[in-house]
Order: sequence, then C-alpha cells, then structure tokens
Amino acid sequence: PQFEPIDFNDLHELLAGAEAGGKGDPISAALELGVQETKRVAASVDVRLEELEEESISDYVASFQHFEDLHKEIQETDRILGKMEKMLGTFQSDLSSISEEIRMLQGDSLQMNMKLRNRRALQSLMSEYVSSVVVSPTLIKQICEEEINEAYLDYLLELNRKLDHVKQQEMQKLPSCAQSTPQLENLRTKATSRIKDFLMQQINKLKKPRTNLQILQRNVLVKFKLFTQFLAEHHLPIAREVQQHYVETMSAQYLKQFRTYVSSLQKLELEYAPTKADLLVSGEWQSSSGARRFLDNLMGPTVNLNNKGNVFSLSGRDAILKELEKDPIIAHTHKDKAKYYHEQLFRSHQMLLMDTATSEFLFLNDFFDTKGDHGLFNEVFGKTTQFFLDSLEAFLANCWDSVGLLLMIRIVDFYRRCMQRRQVSCLDSYFDAQQLMIRPRFRIVLEENVKSLRRASQQSLPPVASTHPTHPHLVTRRYAELAASLFALSSPEAGGLSDDLQHHLTAMQQEVCALCKAMSAKLEGSDSGLVFLVNNYDLVLTIFHERHLPRSATAGFEELLREQVQLFVESQLSRHFPDLVAFVKATEPSVADIDEAATRHGQHGTPPGVDVQRMEQVVRVFAQSWKRETERIHQYVMTSFTNFSNGMEILKQVLTQLLLYYTRLQKIISKSNLNQHFAHELVPNTTILMEIKQYSRSF
Repeated sequence: PQFEPIDFNDLHELLAGAEAGGKGDPISAALELGVQETKRVAASVDVRLEELEEESISDYVASFQHFEDLHKEIQETDRILGKMEKMLGTFQSDLSSISEEIRMLQGDSLQMNMKLRNRRALQSLMSEYVSSVVVSPTLIKQICEEEINEAYLDYLLELNRKLDHVKQQEMQKLPSCAQSTPQLENLRTKATSRIKDFLMQQINKLKKPRTNLQILQRNVLVKFKLFTQFLAEHHLPIAREVQQHYVETMSAQYLKQFRTYVSSLQKLELEYAPTKADLLVSGEWQSSSGARRFLDNLMGPTVNLNNKGNVFSLSGRDAILKELEKDPIIAHTHKDKAKYYHEQLFRSHQMLLMDTATSEFLFLNDFFDTKGDHGLFNEVFGKTTQFFLDSLEAFLANCWDSVGLLLMIRIVDFYRRCMQRRQVSCLDSYFDAQQLMIRPRFRIVLEENVKSLRRASQQSLPPVASTHPTHPHLVTRRYAELAASLFALSSPEAGGLSDDLQHHLTAMQQEVCALCKAMSAKLEGSDSGLVFLVNNYDLVLTIFHERHLPRSATAGFEELLREQVQLFVESQLSRHFPDLVAFVKATEPSVADIDEAATRHGQHGTPPGVDVQRMEQVVRVFAQSWKRETERIHQYVMTSFTNFSNGMEILKQVLTQLLLYYTRLQKIISKSNLNQHFAHELVPNTTILMEIKQYSRSF
C-alpha cells in the first residue's frame, strides 16, 4: 500500500502551544503521551532491526560456499562466450566470401538459362521446319494407301500444312525445301485424285432411289467438308468439277422428286375445277336455251359434291391459314380418300420446297463454303423452282377461283416471312415471281366478275325463278358469299383490305346493286320490285353478319335495305289505306299552323282547306276495314319475305307507320274542332296497339 507523506508542522505547532499552556492543558497532556508512545515504538523497531541484521550475517556466512561456486561458473561462462564470439567472427568472414561466390553462380545460372531458352527455341523452329519439309514414309503410306475415312482428315491436314509451308516465298530459296517440293507435289496430286474419286462416289449415292438426301448430306458429306476446301485451295479445276457434278446430280434429283410428289398430289385434287362459267354471272346463258343453261351453271354440273368444292363460299377453306406450318400431305396415305382444294396441295408442296431449300442452302454454305452466296444454290434449285413457276403459270391460265387465289397469296406471304425468321433469303426471288404471277391473275378474275355483273345489267338480265320471282337471286347469293370470303381472307398483317381489293369489292357492290335494281324493274307490280330488292339486300347482310364482317363492309347494304323497307312500308299503306294516307298528306299543311290547345278552349269552325265530308268518309272506311286490311298486309308480308325475322320486323314497321298515320288524322280532327262529331267512329289507339301486339305474340 502507498501512504501519503505526513506534514509534521502542525504537530510541532501543537507541541509548542502545549508547552506554553502548561501542564494543566488536556490537549498538551494528550500530545505528550503520544510522543512518548512513538519513542517507545521506535526503540522497539531499532531493536528488531539489529536482530535481523545479526541473523542475515549468519545466513550469509552459511551461504558463502554457494556464492563462490556461482562466481566460478560466471567466469567459466564468460570464457566460453569469448570463444563463441571469436568463432562467430570467423563465420561472418566466411559468409562474406560465400555470398560473393553465390552472386557469381547466380550470374552464371542466368546466362546458362538464356542459352537453354535460345537452344530450345531453335530446336522448336528446327523441329517445325524439319517436320514441315521432311516427307515421312508414314505420311506417304497414309496419303496413298490408307482407307479414306475420318482418320484420313488428319493425314490431309498434315499434308496441307507441309504444302502451305513450302509455298512461302522465303522457304522456296532453301535447298531443303527445294528437295522436298517434288515429293509433296506428288502427294498433293495423289491426294487430290483420291479425294475426287471419294467425293464422286458419295455424290453418286445421292442418286439411289428412296435415299434420304438430307441425312446423307448431314451425316456423311459434311464430315468431309475439308476435302472440298483442300481441292479449292490446291486444285481448283477438280474442285469445280466435283462441285458441278454435285450440282447436276442434286438438280436432277430435286426436280425428279418434286415432279413425282406434285404428280401424286394432283390425284388428290378435287375433280371439278372452276371455269369461266363460274363467274358471278355466266355468259353462256345468253345463247339458245340460255336460261336453262344459266340455271344449270348456277347449280353446277352434275358432279359429286364432295369432289366439287365451293367457288364462292369459304366453307372452311380458310382453316388452311391455321395449318401453314403443319407437315406436308403424304400422298400415298390418301388413296381413294379425301380430296383437296388446289390451295391445300399448293401449301403442301410449297412447305416441302421451303424446308428442302433451307436445308440445301445451309448444306451448301457449310460444305462448299459459299459464304451465303445464292449462286450455287440457284444452280442446284433453279430447275426445281422453274418447274414450280411453270406449273403455277399453267394453273393460273385457267384459274377462275378468286378465293383460292387469295389463299395462295396469303400462303406465299406467310412462307416469305417464315424464311425471313430463319434468316435464309435464297427463295426471295422465287416468292417475288410467284406473287407477280398470282396477284395479276387474281386482279383479272375480280375484274371479270365485275364485268359479268355489268354486262348482265346493261345487255340482258339473268332469268329469275318463275315460281318465286321476288326471292333472292342466285347471283346475289354468289356475290354475298364471294364478297364475304374476300373480306374474311384479307390479310391482318397488311392492315386489312389492300387498296386494289377494296377497289374491286366496291365496284362489285355497285354493279350487283345496279343489277338487282334492273331485275326488280322487270317484275310486275311496284311492290314486287321492292320485295325483290329487300330480299336480296337482306340475304347479303345475313351472309355478311354470319361471317362477322366489320361495320365498313355492311354499312352500304344496311342503308340500302333501310331505304327499300321504308319505300315498301309507304307502298303497302298507300295500297291498303289509300284514303287515309292521301287525306293526311293533303290536309296536314292546312292545319299545320293551328294551335290544338287554343281550338279546345273556344275557337269554333272548320279551318279552310279541310274537307269534312271526305274526313268523315276516311274515318268510317278505316273503322270498317282496318282489321281486314291489316290482316292482308300481314299475309302478304309473311309470304313475300324469305327471312322470317326480317319479315316480322317489316310488318312491325308497316303497322307502326299505320298507327302514326291514324294519329296524324286524329290531330287533324282535333285541330278542326270535330272531336265530338267523330267521337263514336274513331278507333282507339289502344285497340290498334293491341292488334299489333297480337301479331307479335302470334309468332
């Protein structure tokens, strides 16, 4: 423990004060007692110290011998340390000399290492040079005698490396290269000959019947593409000979195979092909016995319906647009079974052509290293594509199937985009040629359909059915089916109808409307013509709505239908209620300015221009005949319109218009202040409404 120093100044002051105060002071007495006690303790401590000193001396004396031994050991240790110091000094001098020797050895080692690297580099260069120049017997045997297989590629690579080496200009100056060049040339010639024979044999295998060309190309020929590279580099004429042999072989094979395939597909085509007689209006009916033959053409020749197809209606033909990526039709599995439209067969062989062309283009690029050039591909596939173009031209010359042509246009567009996705452009010119052939023919067929309608309306009208002259005409049905089909097949990728197609559809609509009006004018009775027009326009709209065509396609006929229905309504009312309609139309202007409310509040007298006697006759005749005439209208409407729903709607409009005419008559009576005069003869509006509802409930 640590003690703080004691300051005795205060103690001395107290002692001095005590001495001055005398013995009677208790503080002084206490201090004096403490001083005495301190002296006693100090005396006892001194005594104890003396005792301890004596004991220490005796202990030291007893340990003297040990101190002497320790002293000797210290001296011995000091002597040994002196020797070690001398020894370490000698070792230090030896280390200095060794360090110098190490530095000398390190320099020598660096020099030797550099010499070793240089010698190894020289050895590598010499070894490479020797291996590139020397033609070993083993290589000669491998090139000249070994079987040509995948191992032969390694032999050819070694020979190619030697040939490339000796071709270098600086190497040709060396005597060693000059000595080995003849041997290498002999090997090159031998290798070229053997490679040519091998490739010719492999190409000839492609001629065998029922050979899967793509498998042989990919599994065999592509493995030896080094051969064509070797020939192209070391013997270009032979390389061209091999390439030309391949072109001739594959060109003939593809042409033969596709001809056979197309020929087998033609056996599956529908027996009846559309002709010029299958226009909207055929021209053959204008000759003798024309009406009969026209109706026969409308109904079609006597062929099996399963083998005839449909020229104007889709009838599911658009389903092909969802099957464009399906596998081609396998002809031998469809004997005596399903028959197909031409566009279905067209899709099948075009799909096969596209896949085959893609495979061939990629093979040529890989095997002959064409680097994407189309020249060699066109040599291989030129005859095949020309065969298809010639076949298409022959087909189009007699094709009058506008639906099929538009489907073929869609098919070609789809396969063009498919090839673009594959990033293979080898058939672009072929697709262009197809479109340049199909589109003009499609335009011609549409124009001929328009012309057939125009000729029919301008020259001599098609005959109508004698039993039901007001029913929709077959030409109208043909037009509706064809227009709906063309609208439905308009390409969504092109943003809907093209301008050219829209133009022809508009012209076709105008001509068919003109034809319908011309035919309606030839019917007996004005109502018959109106009914004929309503039935024809309604048929067109019915077919358009069934095909879910857009509003832009139906708007024109909807407006025409409304106009004809309104004319029919007015005609029926004028026929069955002539007095009512005539009186209302003639009298309304005379009372137009009269306030009906003012008349009820005191104005008297019949307004000028109001024939009260005729009014009375109209009211009485209507009261007596309105039910009978309404029933006649009902019977006529129900037997005139082929569409029941449309007929009911027209009947509703006629009766509603009748009620409106009668309401207008009542207003004229009211403004003439004659309500009380005709109160008992007027038919209540509620009675007429009940009758209208009764007709509605009957159906």
